[in-house]
Amino acid sequence: GTGFVIADNGTAVTNAHVVQEASDVKVELSDGRSVDARVVGRDPSADVAVLKLNGSGFTPACLADSNKVQVGDDVVAIGNALALEGGLSVTRGIISGPPRPGSEIGTAIESVLQTDAAINPGNSGGPLVDAGGCVIGINTAVAAGSPSQPAQNVGFAIPISLAQSVVSDIEAGRK
Repeated sequence: GTGFVIADNGTAVTNAHVVQEASDVKVELSDGRSVDARVVGRDPSADVAVLKLNGSGFTPACLADSNKVQVGDDVVAIGNALALEGGLSVTRGIISGPPRPGSEIGTAIESVLQTDAAINPGNSGGPLVDAGGCVIGINTAVAAGSPSQPAQNVGFAIPISLAQSVVSDIEAGRK
């Protein structure tokens, strides 16, 4: 799985399904450092987990207002696709549909952003960024479709505005 730093104190986010029931994880940073991290909390219904990385010198990602995202906006999905050697990968696409209720993809997530940027196993928890390089979502799922109508290039991300609300609740000890 993938994640990203949201505060210079080492607070990071990923998907709850990435960390599952773990309490401690090892995080490999894009600068090559490997650090230990503690899982502060998780909200499986929103598929968001908050981590606290040990150490200092963290550069947080720029966070955008995902409420301003529109169909047709350019996006890039960043992640560790298929856990391939050589580091992170990126895929480019657009916001390909309006925000959808998570129930449409079989999840309890309140709302998801739809994108045609390829999201593969290992991209979960990674950022979906806008054309300005700011995070608008957390990559979370890809549509499977059905045997007679397989889905192609339909991915979903948790809007960062929703994720920020979940992070605040977790850090405050609220459920």
